Amino acid sequence: MANDVTKERLATVRRQMDRMGVDVAIVRSTDRYLNEYVPTDESARVWISGFTGSMGEVVITKTDAYLAVDGRYWIQAKKEVDLDCFSILEVQLGSGIDAAIAELIRDLVEKAGPKKKLRVGYEPERVTPNVLQRLEEAVGDGATWKPLFPSPVEQARGANRPPPREAHIRAVDEKRVGATVGEKLDALGERMEALGVEAVLVQRLDEIAYLSNLRGDELPYQATFKAIALATKDNLFIGMDPSRAPKSVRVVRDRILFVPESEFWTLMGKKAKRSRIAYDPDGNSEWGRQQIVQTGAEAIALSSPIQAMKAKKNAAEMKSMQDAFARADGVVASAIDWVCGEVVAGKKVSEKDFADKVQELFFAREATGLSFKVISAAGKNGAIIHYSEPSPRRKLERGELMLLDTGAYFAEGYATDLTRTFLVDDKKAKGTAEQRRLYTLVLKAAVAGMRATFPRGTTGAALDAIVRAPLWAEGLNYNHGTGHGVGINVHEFPPRIAPGTNVALEEGHVFSIEPGVYLPKFGGIRIENLCTVEAVPKSDGFLRVKPLTFSPLDKRLIEAKMLTADEKAWVGAYAKRAKA
Repeated sequence: MANDVTKERLATVRRQMDRMGVDVAIVRSTDRYLNEYVPTDESARVWISGFTGSMGEVVITKTDAYLAVDGRYWIQAKKEVDLDCFSILEVQLGSGIDAAIAELIRDLVEKAGPKKKLRVGYEPERVTPNVLQRLEEAVGDGATWKPLFPSPVEQARGANRPPPREAHIRAVDEKRVGATVGEKLDALGERMEALGVEAVLVQRLDEIAYLSNLRGDELPYQATFKAIALATKDNLFIGMDPSRAPKSVRVVRDRILFVPESEFWTLMGKKAKRSRIAYDPDGNSEWGRQQIVQTGAEAIALSSPIQAMKAKKNAAEMKSMQDAFARADGVVASAIDWVCGEVVAGKKVSEKDFADKVQELFFAREATGLSFKVISAAGKNGAIIHYSEPSPRRKLERGELMLLDTGAYFAEGYATDLTRTFLVDDKKAKGTAEQRRLYTLVLKAAVAGMRATFPRGTTGAALDAIVRAPLWAEGLNYNHGTGHGVGINVHEFPPRIAPGTNVALEEGHVFSIEPGVYLPKFGGIRIENLCTVEAVPKSDGFLRVKPLTFSPLDKRLIEAKMLTADEKAWVGAYAKRAKA
């Protein structure tokens, strides 16, 4: 944003902070549905900072403003944010944005001195109970925490709101997802009985979509729909405008009761007397916890049983996901062939042209939407890990590297996610020595992950280290996790392949393995495949990684002499599968 716009908005927010009696305001990247991908025109954080990445938190004081981002967004934040108005907090790998915010507020408390308690404002709808507790404990007695509704930023925005998006909710074929709503509620009911609760509050939109076997297109880069839900052993109550669910949906989902959101808690209050309602302190909002208490029910903190159910894909889900992945593999292969052909023929193709072509190919293969904005990064732009704005002016050139990271949804509403780095040239060309060296190092890291074998109980942190080892040996690393869970959302947990992750990998988990190298003067290389784990035959107690995506690797960039015999054999077998 222009400097004067940023200054004016910050001044307006600070006036609202004065009226609301707070010294510090936290502006979360999420919305009241705890979404990762919030539409840009709905995001309070984007409105105040100009930063459009999927994750990043803002802290505003009476005199200063800060934006905390992880390694994926360091470069992007400096390009998008007015650095005269905002300081960028670069969150290191293995740490976390919430920890960085807590450290910042501790520093502000120290600067304020022992005689003044800082009043910190937060939005209960946009923070989980555990995050709030961790912030309070980390900051200590030097601050008081004040819930704000609405926030100073929302007050400053006033009536400047986008119109509601049209929502289309559809029922998926339950044979393609392996379990009916009734079967899922029955299984959940058994877990609730064992946990001693009568109901579970559900606010994660992917969990609502999973339990209901419904999908929507209301939100960008998601197959979910805006709602709140309460699950019992008998029914799933969904709080939203019932008119958004067409009759064709209601007829086939007889164990779902749609309730106007304005009446949701009143109805739940009538049903909740003397009930024990579970909430996930990492997956529900503090506002949701407060609403349970206000119904007269007892709020029971539990890790979501739905999350664990959803993470382990059944055979039908796995088949549907692999069908979607195969379509995505074809799209990426076709897109690479197209752009190389166009550039070699002397045609001018921009990053945006290429991104548009990828999107066109997805929809030609019956995609219902993209799972994230196409990352189409040429040359040095590939060093920007989440390069989110393909340029209409940056033309692709022969002999340079191109990084394509893309994904989509198909009928069953499971996300795909695939990254390929390739040489923009004809099929007989060969990359430079440095291109081949760096590409092959990233390939060695990817292969290390995709052929890994480990004991049951191995965590994502251990697999992360296995993948990084070939790069570490050369003094290289990357400032993002090695992988994330994939399902109804493109980023899900569990599993997670990253430093500090203590959750074990299990059969049925679907996740990415995506090592990379990012050098500002060179560019970026990333290879991403989606994988699962399976039991090792005749080796009781061990699992191995199994690739699920098979888009071709670029042999023009592979330096064969850098590969071991085992790596060469693996790459050869993979290439045959990619051609099949």
